[in-house]
Amino acid sequence: MIMKNSSIGTRESIVVIINHEGRIGTVSINNKQTSHLSLFQENMLFEEVQWKKVFTAAPSGSTQLLRTYEGRTYLFTLHLVQANAYINQIVTLANISQSMFNPYSNQDQHKTDELIMESSAMKRISKIIKTIAHVGSTVLLLGESGVGKSQIAKFIHSTSTRSTQPFISVNCGAIPESLIESELFGYEEGTFTGGKKGGKVGLFEAAHKGTIFLDEIAEFPLNLQAKLLGVLQENAVRKVGSTEEKKVDVRVIAATNKNLQELVEKKLFREDLFYRLNVVPLTIPPLREREKDIHILIDHFLFKYNTKYHLQKEVNDEVKQELIQYRWPGNIRELENTIERIVVTNMTEKEVLEEKSIRENVWSFSPKAPISLKEAKRQVEKELILKAYSEYKSTYKVAKVLQVDQSTISKKLKVYKKEGF
Repeated sequence: MIMKNSSIGTRESIVVIINHEGRIGTVSINNKQTSHLSLFQENMLFEEVQWKKVFTAAPSGSTQLLRTYEGRTYLFTLHLVQANAYINQIVTLANISQSMFNPYSNQDQHKTDELIMESSAMKRISKIIKTIAHVGSTVLLLGESGVGKSQIAKFIHSTSTRSTQPFISVNCGAIPESLIESELFGYEEGTFTGGKKGGKVGLFEAAHKGTIFLDEIAEFPLNLQAKLLGVLQENAVRKVGSTEEKKVDVRVIAATNKNLQELVEKKLFREDLFYRLNVVPLTIPPLREREKDIHILIDHFLFKYNTKYHLQKEVNDEVKQELIQYRWPGNIRELENTIERIVVTNMTEKEVLEEKSIRENVWSFSPKAPISLKEAKRQVEKELILKAYSEYKSTYKVAKVLQVDQSTISKKLKVYKKEGF
């Protein structure tokens, strides 16, 4: 699953006429924006058209739906026409992308976004999003790091009636605690030494009529959670240093990869704020549970980085299957980085990436050859500890999360460092 910008309209079409020798005689494109789909060159054999440069599959019948890596859908039709004593062929490609691919087309002057997914789990989430598109209910996005929560937040905004208004994203874990209040709610002139003349408009006020996305909401300072709760309940903000409140019309989307209910039990997150955020909870499943999404995302990222680096790399079916079977602990973020690495580190004359070169560039595949249970446990343990340490940066915190002694974590990290991680 991924958001992809698109500027192509829905009326474009391509007509290709093939002569009795199987060569392309005429190519007609009714929209200049389709020029990047120019797979067809006059006088080339039609059977040599490289469909997979643009589409996820080549046509295999006389009428077929073809989908681009960017999510657009074209109707492919093949007609046989007799001219004199010869049989010619006419191929048409018409963009028939419907709302399921361009879910919030505003007008031609506005670019649209697409949610690329095939799995039933993500289709269910997409259906819920469309159901709540015309209301302003608060949405809480839950799921592992890298599953695409920020893209889903943009998708929610873009399918809503607020799509032409501001979308402001705030990483609550990246703003210092001393600044987050003034960043979100603004401040009056003279409140701070060296403050901006005239004061500052907060991000909630800047998002008026639009959407504010509070990513990593679990990191929001406990001492400011009451003020955030007040904004959500009263639809009003009070700048730092001010006694007046100002009404704001903002839809709030929050996201976290942590268990907020556990944080509530530990008194690290306000219970009333949790209930106020948890109006429409959406749990985004990890990529390892969305095999159909992995398949199209591999194609999408290959297309993206082939285009970016002016290459034509491909992945054979056996290697693609191995990529699909991999667990992807880093989810979509890891998959994208892996595909980019595959593309840029295999700049050989042989344009098709074979299995060996793929395996040399994708780390931690589950081996096909059986290993001992002891070794399997060691690998899982290592992955858990390194992942936790990467997130918490402290052996004490890692030990607490994994419920083991801190000395155990320290000893194992020393071993991993000797192994070069």
